[in-house]
Amino acid sequence: MTTTETNSADSPYGTPDTVIPHDTPMHTPVGGKRPLFDRLARFSVRRRRLVMSVWALVVVLAAPLAVGVSGALSGAGWEAQGSTAQKVRDELRVDFPMVGAESAIVVVNQPSSFADDPSVVAGLVAALSAEIGGDVVAGLADPTQLPIEAGLVSPDGRTVMIPVSLAYQQDADLPEAANDLIHLVEDWVGGERALPAGVQAEVTGEWPVWSDFNHANEKALHKAELLSGLPTLVLLFVAFGAALAAGVPLILAIAGIAVGFAGLNLLTAITPLSVWSMNFSMMIGLAVGIDYSLFIVTRYREEREDGHTCADAMANALMSSGKAVFLSALTVIMSLAAIFVVPIMVFRSMALGMILSVTAVALASLTLLPAVLAAMGDRVLVKKGEPDMDRAAEGRWVRWTGAALKRPGLTLVLGLVLLLGLGAPAIGMDLGMPGARVVDRGESSRDGYELVTSAFGEGAAAPLFVTTPTGTEQRVIDAVLADENVIAAQTVATNADTGRSVVRAFGQTGPEDERTGQMVERIRQSLETIVPAAQVGGPASQNYDLTETLTGKAPLAVVLIMVVAFVLLLLVFRSVAIAVSSIVLNLIGVLASFGFATIVFQHGIGAGLLGIEHQGFVNAWAPIFFFALLFGLAMDYQLFLLAAIRERYETTGDTQRAIREGIAMTGRPITNAALIMIVVFIAFGVTGPIPPTELGVTLALAVFLDATVIRMMLVPSVMSLLGRHNWWIPRWLDKRLPKVHFSH
Repeated sequence: MTTTETNSADSPYGTPDTVIPHDTPMHTPVGGKRPLFDRLARFSVRRRRLVMSVWALVVVLAAPLAVGVSGALSGAGWEAQGSTAQKVRDELRVDFPMVGAESAIVVVNQPSSFADDPSVVAGLVAALSAEIGGDVVAGLADPTQLPIEAGLVSPDGRTVMIPVSLAYQQDADLPEAANDLIHLVEDWVGGERALPAGVQAEVTGEWPVWSDFNHANEKALHKAELLSGLPTLVLLFVAFGAALAAGVPLILAIAGIAVGFAGLNLLTAITPLSVWSMNFSMMIGLAVGIDYSLFIVTRYREEREDGHTCADAMANALMSSGKAVFLSALTVIMSLAAIFVVPIMVFRSMALGMILSVTAVALASLTLLPAVLAAMGDRVLVKKGEPDMDRAAEGRWVRWTGAALKRPGLTLVLGLVLLLGLGAPAIGMDLGMPGARVVDRGESSRDGYELVTSAFGEGAAAPLFVTTPTGTEQRVIDAVLADENVIAAQTVATNADTGRSVVRAFGQTGPEDERTGQMVERIRQSLETIVPAAQVGGPASQNYDLTETLTGKAPLAVVLIMVVAFVLLLLVFRSVAIAVSSIVLNLIGVLASFGFATIVFQHGIGAGLLGIEHQGFVNAWAPIFFFALLFGLAMDYQLFLLAAIRERYETTGDTQRAIREGIAMTGRPITNAALIMIVVFIAFGVTGPIPPTELGVTLALAVFLDATVIRMMLVPSVMSLLGRHNWWIPRWLDKRLPKVHFSH
């Protein structure tokens, strides 16, 4: 059955009961062979019990692996592979373990001087010494047996550090060993000995910080699931008007995420993967899973209401919305794959986790979802006599689009002013990597860090370790001390077998301060001419090398993402104008999101509303990671919208009408999907530490801008101004590109 729109083609306005035609006569197969998505839909409907049984079996088999994924993932991986910092770390581990460059620090603060009352420190040293040779403590430095020059007692004598070497088999074990050490100290403090009034004992250092951060992330994941669950169900109920239909997208998303988690667990047998991948895999999988389900379910219901049988309606839905879902998932996957150019395990893990979730969710949407909808029968449809909210919404979207098309130039200018104005602060974006203050107060690693820095200075938490040929130590010390930010330097170890020594230095600033990175750069440049064989590493250099690697690889990743997007858009829509304009609009949207992140997380405007302490910079991983993710997600709605416009253009041959009807058809499902995605991102953002908050809140704003300003203002105005040039493509290229149709 074919319907016609009730408004005149001469008027840009419709009425509330405007009806958009969604179908043309069914495509007659040539030679009995139907298109791929048509065949997939009909197979899933016809063999729905088989499809649902296979998916049920897959989910059941995946469940144990999905539940145990957190135990298989690593808390390590925050280092640039091949960097100088990593080379120095490896050398210190093998040749200079006595230096304790990665030691956890048990810090004791007491009202009286350590010289006057060493009993607490001595008791704690004895308790920890008893653990040497076990699964946690490999060794320690006893401040009661070392001279004051060792630097373990603060200048005022009231704060003492006990460096503890952790027992571990591989890097992945270090955060958990640090967690066990925290519990050892907590048990001693609260069990064997009650500390005198005013005495505090905490555990800090690189690995205790990561231990606390990873546990905070895991708690945040569970909180986010609870926080986003009810609002998501409510929004799905509003979108579908039926509780049974509302639960379908959520079930599909969860099934896909379970399979993605299981895949992550299996891959840990091949390579270490970061625990961060779990959070981002869940967040993106849930968001796009609901998106994809909404798009397909909405179109299926419309086709059924137009009188098609279940099989024909599903074939039409997958030939249009299903094809857009497939292309959207492909774009997100390829955008995230660009992150693999960054030689940092954590980022590759996060990208891999999200790719697995998106892949699994897309497969479920294109196979399991049609089977479930067929099994539900008419229960997923709008009941007779009830208002059809989808149809009613189309009329409202026709009116809005008509208003935008009436004055496309003004609409375009207003949208650009808004987005570019929001993006302007990104010009002054400062990048950095977080330190111990990324963990909340009240955690042992954060409280211990504050004790150390307040007693010994900010630089105490970020020492430099310079490995150099034996005999060149003094030249290294002189060069290091010549730097304006360095306050102390001395030789701390020599290895006769390797003929190399270690010089340790302390600066005035901590690991988060950009002046620390500048100090590392100056010292390296100085030593290149004085002692070329010297290598500068240590905690002070790790953030610097990480930031340099991220910013250095970002341009390559950005170019790869844009090239892939351009080629995909060109192949799908056979239009140079659409490919170029889509990329430009997405870039503007990403810029606006970067500007927002700079305002909140660098300058602290509004940070209090999120319950966070702003860092004074944007995380260095943001540009490349945000760009890949934001670009991929922006293409999600863009592809769905453009597919609908292209479908109407193939049916009507009228660009202006295709724009009006395409936006009207997709307006409500995209808006509902965007609202749910925003809820999910905010829930995952506000429940965790600063880095997930930065990502979640920025993504939420990006989706909001994409679903409103870009889709409602910029896309219709640009396409209206381009007119017939929207579909221009050189003849030589037109002959060589495959044809992708969205009509059925």
